[in-house]
Amino acid sequence: MALFINSLVLFGKVDVKSAGVFSLFTGLLQTFIATWLVIGASSAEMFGYASIYLFAFTYLYVGVTFLFDLDGRGVGWFSLFVSISAVFYAVIAFTTGDVMGAVTWLFWSLLWGLFFMGMGLGRQIDGLTARVAFVLAWLTLIIPALFGLANLMTPLYGVMWWAASGTAILYFGLTMWRQRRLVEVTQ
Repeated sequence: MALFINSLVLFGKVDVKSAGVFSLFTGLLQTFIATWLVIGASSAEMFGYASIYLFAFTYLYVGVTFLFDLDGRGVGWFSLFVSISAVFYAVIAFTTGDVMGAVTWLFWSLLWGLFFMGMGLGRQIDGLTARVAFVLAWLTLIIPALFGLANLMTPLYGVMWWAASGTAILYFGLTMWRQRRLVEVTQ
């Protein structure tokens, strides 16, 4: 839900400080859960659990930045590190045959890359970033969590996920093309 709420901040629909509280709460919870899971975990388990910290520290950093009205460049540059880390997780997922997981990590790498470009480099891409964050909140986090909790991860879910992912890729491409055209027109 934190990514969904933060996408609404970029759309101008949710107050920054309000979203900051939720991001901070989410980051603290994820940090606690990740730390609980890594205690006594095997090396292979620890590698998977450590990925939770990428999200947790992002939400903590965003939450503090929002609440204290800090310059977002630090979050942007941190997002570059996380984007690169997400590519590494995607490669590992591909090599282990988890194609859906790999594509999910590539989606997240794209999103963190957009946060880097917007916040770290100051590019005016909030509209694009908001759309990608909104779609990925539902496609890669909320819907999979609901289906998983309801024990509905069936082959049909996989077909639906791939169809939705393909649609998302087309939507992202169209949105990026429009963003580029808008920049060209205003120059």
